[in-house]
Amino acid sequence: MGDIIIKITGSDPKTGKLTMSDEGTTNAVQGDQITWVIEPGSGVAAITKISEKPMSFDVFKPDPKQLPNSINWQGTVNPDIGSDQWEDYYIEWTTAGTGWLGKDGAGQRKKFDPRIKIQPKQK
Repeated sequence: MGDIIIKITGSDPKTGKLTMSDEGTTNAVQGDQITWVIEPGSGVAAITKISEKPMSFDVFKPDPKQLPNSINWQGTVNPDIGSDQWEDYYIEWTTAGTGWLGKDGAGQRKKFDPRIKIQPKQK
């Protein structure tokens, strides 16, 4: 099992797309711990939820949660999920702004759907 850090470096408030250090596709194996780090200036105020897409395998077990006293989130890839397949999930997030909530587009709810490629474990 390994640790994967995904940095969220930018966002598009019109489309909901996030710019992430893994370019939206994470390579992981069962049991990997993934941490999503919101970088300053990314335009992301907060992640509000990370979940599997409907009709998809449960990518995370347990489900990702916000780290205590942090804006970052962490989850573990389901150790029982099959390997060598793509899995889709959602990141729900809110937009950041420079002033009062809502006056400059801050606080809008958005959704992005990155992917995880589950690799076979190395023996």
